[in-house]
Amino acid sequence: MSVRTSPASPRVVVAIDKFRSTASASDLASTIVRALGPTADVDAVRVSDGGEGFRRSFAGVTRTIQVRGPWGDVHDAPMTRFGVGGETWGVVEVAEIIGRSIREVPTSREALAASSAGVGDALILAARDDLDRVVVGCGGSATSDGGEGCYDVWRWAGSPLSLTAATDITATFLGAVRYAEQKGIDESDLGLLARRLDAVAVRYQRESGRDVLPVERTGAAGGLAGGLYALGADLVSGFEEVARASRLAERIADARVVITGEGRFDAGSLDGKVVSGVCALTTENQRVLVVCGAADLAAVGQLEIRQPWVHVESLVSRFGERRARAMTLACVAEVVEGFMAT
Repeated sequence: MSVRTSPASPRVVVAIDKFRSTASASDLASTIVRALGPTADVDAVRVSDGGEGFRRSFAGVTRTIQVRGPWGDVHDAPMTRFGVGGETWGVVEVAEIIGRSIREVPTSREALAASSAGVGDALILAARDDLDRVVVGCGGSATSDGGEGCYDVWRWAGSPLSLTAATDITATFLGAVRYAEQKGIDESDLGLLARRLDAVAVRYQRESGRDVLPVERTGAAGGLAGGLYALGADLVSGFEEVARASRLAERIADARVVITGEGRFDAGSLDGKVVSGVCALTTENQRVLVVCGAADLAAVGQLEIRQPWVHVESLVSRFGERRARAMTLACVAEVVEGFMAT
C-alpha cells in the first residue's frame, strides 16, 4: 500500500509486525498511516519474519487445502502459488496450518503432543499440484516435535518437489527448547523435550545423512525446520525472503523516516525478527521509530548499540499495561504523532 500526496512531506516507510493478541499488522499499519496525516507521503510495506503474515507477503493465486492441525483435527488452510523464473512455486505458512492460535492455552501434555504432520499434508498436496518448489514459512507453530510429524508424512511421498524453509530465528535444533514454554510446555518438561529432540536428531542423521544439531535455523517452529532440512530443504531467513519479494531495501533507502515494531521487543527480536531486520536496512541519516507493546531494556540497549539512530517506544512503559492492552491502536497513534512532531 502506498499513499503519495505532497512532495514536500518526508517520505515515510511503515513496516510493522503484529502485536500478538492485541493488534494485527494490517490494523497497526492503517492506524499509523492515519496518524501520519492526509498529506504524508507514506509507503506501507507488508513484512514478516516467517511467522504470521509470511504467505500473504507473496503475490499469487491462493487456493484452500485441507490439512491436519497440531492435534489432528482437519481444517482448511491457504496455499499461494506464483511464478519464479519459469518455475511454479508455492508458499505455505506454518502458523496457518499448525499455529498457536488454533488452541490458545494448551496443557503441557497437549503442547508436547502437538504434531507437525499437517505441514507434511500440505507438501503432498503441493506435489500433486505440480509445483516445482514450496517455501514453508516456519514461525508461530504450536509444535515442538522437531518436525518429526511432517518428516514421517513426507518421507514416503517420493516426490522430487524442492523445499525451502524460511525461518524466523537462527537457533540450532536444540534451541527449540528455549521457545517451548511459549507454546504451553511446562518448565518441568523441558528436559524431556530436549531428550526427545536429541533422539529425533539421531534418527534424522541415520536415515537422511544430515546432522541437524549444529545447523543454524533448524530450531525454528519447534524444530520443524530441522525436519525439513533432513528432507533436503534449503534454510533461509524468512525476513530476507519477504524483504526480497517486496524490495524492502530499495523502499527504505528512499525514505527519510522508517516506522517498525512488534508486540514484545526482547532478546529474540534480535535473532532474525522483523524489527532487527528493518532497522539493519536503515542509516544514521534517517529517523527510525520502533514502537512495541513492551520492551526488554537489555535488548533495547543491544539494538541501540547496533543502530544508535533508532528510537524505541514501549506502550507499557509510556501508558501502563492496562491502557496499552485495551487501547493498543490509540496508543500507537499517539506515539507516532508525538514522534513526527519532534
